[in-house]
Amino acid sequence: MGQIEWAMWANEQALASGLILITGGIVATAGQFTQWYFGAYSIVAGVFVCLLEYPRGKRRKGSTMERCGQKYMTKVVKLFGPLSRNYYVRAFLHLGLSVPAGFLLATILGTACLAIASGIYLLVSGVCGQPADAMTPQSLQPPAG
Repeated sequence: MGQIEWAMWANEQALASGLILITGGIVATAGQFTQWYFGAYSIVAGVFVCLLEYPRGKRRKGSTMERCGQKYMTKVVKLFGPLSRNYYVRAFLHLGLSVPAGFLLATILGTACLAIASGIYLLVSGVCGQPADAMTPQSLQPPAG
């Protein structure tokens, strides 16, 4: 069995967390919870996380299938600068985004998942430091040669 590629796992976890945050935010806002504004925040935070995490990184060994439309989304992610390349920044950004959503029951699952993704990104940044070319999205890599 191969080694776990933590960066790809963190990417998948954060993408799923963003979708869960959006779903919980819709439930809280449409259900007119007493603190519905946390639900609206969760929708915005979830969309931001999904935009940031949609491009899939390249595996160290083997091949990686790009997600549908990844080459277009990568152009958007490039605009985020260090947010898209530095795992320390991503870890603390995800942790910070997850805190306000934790005050509402409908969004607490997304909060927990995003906090776990933040922990995985901290693990990746501790093991790897800055992301290597093999771990950055394929479309962000400079052309070889």
